[in-house]
Amino acid sequence: MKQIISYIIFFVICTYTLRAQDAVSTTEQLIADIFEQYTAETDDAIDYDTFYEELVILSQNPINLNLTKREELEHLPFLSDSQIENILTYVYKFGALRTVYELQLIDGLDMTDIRRMLPFVIIGESTDYQKKMYVQDLLRYGKNELFFRLDKGLETKEGYRFLPEEDENGLVTNSKNYLGNAFYHSLKYRFHFKDRVLFGFTAEKDAGEQFWGTTNKGYDFYSAHAQLNDFGKFKTIVLGDFRANFGQGLVLRPEFGMGKSSYVLNVSPRNSGLKKYSSTDEYNFFRGGGATLRVGKLDISAFYSNKIIDGDTVNGAFSSIYKTGLHRTPSEFNKKHTVNQQVMGGNATFTHSNFQVGFTVVHTIFDNKLEPDKSVYNYFYFSGDKQTTGGVNYRMRWHKLNIFGETSMTDNGAMATLNGFNFTPLSQVNLVVLHRYFSPEYDTFYATAFSESSRINNETGLYLGAEIRPVRKWKIAAYADSYRFQWPKFGVDAPSLGTDYLLQVDFAAQRNINMFWRFKYEEKQDNFSGSQAIMPEIVPNKKASLRYNLTYYFGNFSFKNVIEGNLFQQAETNWTYGIIASQDLSYKFSRIPMKMDFRVQFFDAVNYENRFYSYEKDVLYAFSIPMYYGQGSRYYLNLQYELNSKLSVWFKIAQTVYADDRELLSSGNETLAGNRKTDVRFMLKWNF
Repeated sequence: MKQIISYIIFFVICTYTLRAQDAVSTTEQLIADIFEQYTAETDDAIDYDTFYEELVILSQNPINLNLTKREELEHLPFLSDSQIENILTYVYKFGALRTVYELQLIDGLDMTDIRRMLPFVIIGESTDYQKKMYVQDLLRYGKNELFFRLDKGLETKEGYRFLPEEDENGLVTNSKNYLGNAFYHSLKYRFHFKDRVLFGFTAEKDAGEQFWGTTNKGYDFYSAHAQLNDFGKFKTIVLGDFRANFGQGLVLRPEFGMGKSSYVLNVSPRNSGLKKYSSTDEYNFFRGGGATLRVGKLDISAFYSNKIIDGDTVNGAFSSIYKTGLHRTPSEFNKKHTVNQQVMGGNATFTHSNFQVGFTVVHTIFDNKLEPDKSVYNYFYFSGDKQTTGGVNYRMRWHKLNIFGETSMTDNGAMATLNGFNFTPLSQVNLVVLHRYFSPEYDTFYATAFSESSRINNETGLYLGAEIRPVRKWKIAAYADSYRFQWPKFGVDAPSLGTDYLLQVDFAAQRNINMFWRFKYEEKQDNFSGSQAIMPEIVPNKKASLRYNLTYYFGNFSFKNVIEGNLFQQAETNWTYGIIASQDLSYKFSRIPMKMDFRVQFFDAVNYENRFYSYEKDVLYAFSIPMYYGQGSRYYLNLQYELNSKLSVWFKIAQTVYADDRELLSSGNETLAGNRKTDVRFMLKWNF
């Protein structure tokens, strides 16, 4: 605790003694900041590969604001629906923009929003975007990129201490240890010609998986994709691995959607349609092909997927889908590629100037029957080998009111519906209201919608969000979410309810100084951990947190200071606390093509319920959101060096040291002896 107090004193002194000077954030830094805002209030894994790659390609092929449409602006995740509508309305009413400075005249856009937009937009004249493509243009202007990544933990984990033993038939007899070495490595190739032609492949081996041996030869996971945009009458054609996203996500949205975050107005998912898949997640994608045909104002999409997935299959049935993609031990390897999954689906969307309606249907077939081990909480989970889900989504705008929603149903008659609206009564005030109802019987495979839990069923909730700009340089964002689970859920053995509140105040003191204060309070019901009663005892869990974040620049230096504390109470027990403080330093060298990111962090959160999640910078196409509980410190050093115009390298070393007398870290095969954990990462990028 003394270490934390000393750091806070040092932090306060630095805050007032350093004078910030003008500096411009790089596109990569901006993308990282946007991603951090989305992940600050969640511990869910979000596909950073796709998030980063789409924004990088967009920065290389910026949106012409004078010719843009809503679906293009929806690629900018920091813009709200109201801001997008205001941009389109301004251009429609007053004609083409002449300079980027004119963006300041658009209602709902402040300087922070405009600075975020600048890398991704241009002010240009009318051009023939859908001009013909020629092979010589692809060869001359297409961009090729090759990435190689290597990770290694420096301390030896329990799973690597003893090599698996084999009998005379080559079968593994020691099933507890990892089959492979401790190295993670992946290989990626990407090609893109503007945003019209994209293809590539990915190969990955996780730490502990065998690269070459009796159980596996080569990489454990392979993926390939190809995508054509605006090809004749086709809006999109995808082959290989791809994703399909439509509506509000109640039927089909396997990638991350909008959830609760400091972007309080962004509750409706974006980026609908078919698109290639290039990440390393081994489950959330389709494998096959699809196309979207544009006929006037009607977009018609159809796709088919035939993929082998992992499952604990026994005698023609499996109790669950194994989604981690890890095949490190014989028991994990035996689940690999045991179930055939076929998916057929389509969507038809009609778009008018102020109105849009779409219909989505998906049919899934397994070659083995899914039979979950039934308990109270999963009593209504899907079982069988076939399922059909369909839904209708809509969006309409009337003056300053933007209404949206989706209602869907599975073939067993279970329903889910999500409806809301955005309203801008004043240019300085934006409001959003969202209601959701997911029946306990509603259980489909590819839904990712706005919800409290990751599974889209058994939930009713009402969300209210507001963003206010009372005076120049200040912004207030807040939300309140009240939800109820009408049936028991995992870890809660009775119907339960909860509430969630967030208040964030941003202050842009100068162009190069930004800060915010974020307060969050959550109360939800859970099983009472100390109860000895026969019947389940449900009690409220209360958690409050306060975070202060300051970002500022000093010549080639950029700094970020963060202090966060939280309090937790279960029922009438004593409150427990947690506190974390960090100092980030980034420096771009003037005489050599190198960038450096450094962080030192201290944490004190003895109780697991007081744990913290903190986003940190990483090598290209990688992300880290470590969890902190206990007492200790962490540091990392991240370096990027441009060897020449074609070759770049990244290196990261990170170490966590615990100061609470623990002698072992983690459990099972991941157990480490000692009180520290050290990881290194290396990445090589080759442009050709």
